[in-house]
Amino acid sequence: MTFLDKLEKRFGHWAVPNVVLYIIIAQLCVYALIIGGQISFSTLPLIPKAVFAGEFWRVFSFIISPPNVAGSALSALFLAFFWYLFWMMSSALEEAWGAFRFNVYLLCGVLFTVLSAFVGQLISPAATIVIFPDFLYLSVFLAFAVNNPNVEFAIMLILPVKVKWLAWLAVALTAFSFLGAPSWGDRIAILGPLFNFILFFRGALVHSVESRKRRTEFAKQKVERENEAFHTCRQCGATDKTDPERHFRYKAQNGAAVCVCDECRAE
Repeated sequence: MTFLDKLEKRFGHWAVPNVVLYIIIAQLCVYALIIGGQISFSTLPLIPKAVFAGEFWRVFSFIISPPNVAGSALSALFLAFFWYLFWMMSSALEEAWGAFRFNVYLLCGVLFTVLSAFVGQLISPAATIVIFPDFLYLSVFLAFAVNNPNVEFAIMLILPVKVKWLAWLAVALTAFSFLGAPSWGDRIAILGPLFNFILFFRGALVHSVESRKRRTEFAKQKVERENEAFHTCRQCGATDKTDPERHFRYKAQNGAAVCVCDECRAE
């Protein structure tokens, strides 16, 4: 029984089914308040400097910050589609893992994000680190891609692309953001949210690396076997690979079978 199994056995009754649906509803309400002018979007993201100044709600409010606040109809349509994908992938993970494990996955993502934001701010005090709930979407997307690598998404409703390739693209963009970050504090804040993915999928990641290593080694051995000569002339060293036009025969010599090519036999 794993540690997570023990936690589920003891605290499983505290699990919140469809937790992402509640997050989306909260984001929708916040979005409506922002459009209506009741609250400002700038008060929502996690900014460690602002928290140190007394704005403690930011430790939680960034989770319900909507991904887009533009007021156009096209923006609203994009937001609705985005929320649908987020809910669809989350529902698939919750169905595969169970509500408790999925709750723990999201909670670990929140904790690692908050921790990395404050650690990054302490390492780079001159920087101003701003955190949105991008980690929530990225970690759910990567987990969904690992569990369902061959599911296809239609890009622009036309081009079908398997989700595993989109996941690699997301990882590449994250790496690009990491390399282009202005400070090490920002880099830590970028990598922090990925720790929950690594924590949950470390076994699968290690198995994938080992499987790829075994496939590479097998392919190498296969090539070596294909290139290995079956016949080698005892006298001149010619083989059926180096001299495929020659014919090789075996003869008895000192009680043993010795391979000799046709040219050496003719001498």
